[in-house]
Amino acid sequence: MTGKNSLWVARNRMGFSQIRVARALGLKRTSVLSRYEHGTRVPSLVNALKLEIVYRTPVDFLFSDLYLDLKKQIRSEEERIQCNEVK
Repeated sequence: MTGKNSLWVARNRMGFSQIRVARALGLKRTSVLSRYEHGTRVPSLVNALKLEIVYRTPVDFLFSDLYLDLKKQIRSEEERIQCNEVK
C-alpha cells in the first residue's frame, strides 16, 4: 500500500531538510525519505514511529489516507464477522 501522505508538509512545517530527517531516521540516503514523501514506498513501523517523533505529529495524521483506508477495511470486516456470528 502506497499513496498520498503528509510527510513533505510536516517536514517543511518544521523547517527540516531531507538530509536532517534522513540522518535522524538513520538512513544513509535521502532517496528513501523522498520515496516515503512521494508515496512510492511505505516506511517500516519503526521508521513511521521515528517520523512521528521527528515531526511531532501522530503517525495516523502523517499517513491519513492509508489510515482511513485501513480503518474502512477493518470496520467492514468486523461487520461481516458480526453478521456471521449472529446467524
